[in-house]
Amino acid sequence: MMTKDSSKKFRRRLRIGHSLLVRLCGVVLVCWTLAGARAAAQTNGASTETFSFITAGDMRGFVGPAPEGKRYFDGVCDAVKAADSGAFMLSPGDCSPPGPIRSTIDRYLGTNYLWYPVAGNHDAEKPENMAWFRHWAEAGIPHLARRGPPGAEDTTYSFDFGNSHFIALNEYYNGRSDAVGKGDVPDAALAWLKDDLAATRQPLIWVFGHKPIKSLPDMDNGKVGHQGESVTTNAARLELFMQLLTDHHVRAYICGHTHKTSVAKVKGVWQADSGHSRGGGDKTTPSTFLKFRISGARAWVDVYRADANGEHYDIKKTVELD
Repeated sequence: MMTKDSSKKFRRRLRIGHSLLVRLCGVVLVCWTLAGARAAAQTNGASTETFSFITAGDMRGFVGPAPEGKRYFDGVCDAVKAADSGAFMLSPGDCSPPGPIRSTIDRYLGTNYLWYPVAGNHDAEKPENMAWFRHWAEAGIPHLARRGPPGAEDTTYSFDFGNSHFIALNEYYNGRSDAVGKGDVPDAALAWLKDDLAATRQPLIWVFGHKPIKSLPDMDNGKVGHQGESVTTNAARLELFMQLLTDHHVRAYICGHTHKTSVAKVKGVWQADSGHSRGGGDKTTPSTFLKFRISGARAWVDVYRADANGEHYDIKKTVELD
């Protein structure tokens, strides 16, 4: 039989146990609430991230005034402005001379409009072009995440914007110099790319360089440019390059070089070839720019193409990059 003293002790222990239980439940509830709020913030941050950017390249030599009735790269910039210019423009190579190109962008899109160029084969051929790119990079790459490997610190780089990580890959770097004649992705570049991809925590990743993974026919007239050329003709390096893009779920590889426009999967990875933005200066295929639209984890690309005179850019195709 429980005595009066033992009954008091039992009730005291019961109250203490109940108090501890209430406190423990409170701690658990607070932790659960904080974890839920953190997860919700992360989810909402990804789902509400909305922005767009432009890709236009291979305008080399067609920057100045065009003959009457035609427009060159100036027409592209005018059309980009009309289509809502987005946050910035990527140019996947052969964007020379870079000074006049930047001036044209300034005139139509504003001096504060961001432009991210990467070297193409014709850019790498002229020291003055590469000097301009290096000077631009040394002045401060906007939203910079990481500079390139030794020898290409200014011409290979990555930057972050919104919920995306962007990698500009100079394919005319041989492990020592950033301006060699033959395009490739050497071991030093692949090692840097591997480290950069591993370091980012952004949910969307975009890689841009000059040469395609594979040259594809133009989406409208079926013509093929630079058939057989690739970001690297070394089979082992190409396999490693593709494995890196696949393993890290790169949303798209953005390129140029061919002057032919296509948006299609190559070896399971989306490849967006922006063709050329020479306006009426190239008669092989219509002048083109791409507009990428991001909304959370989803992304689309609108393909804008001009008439034969480099005017009247219209959306010819929209592709969702899944």
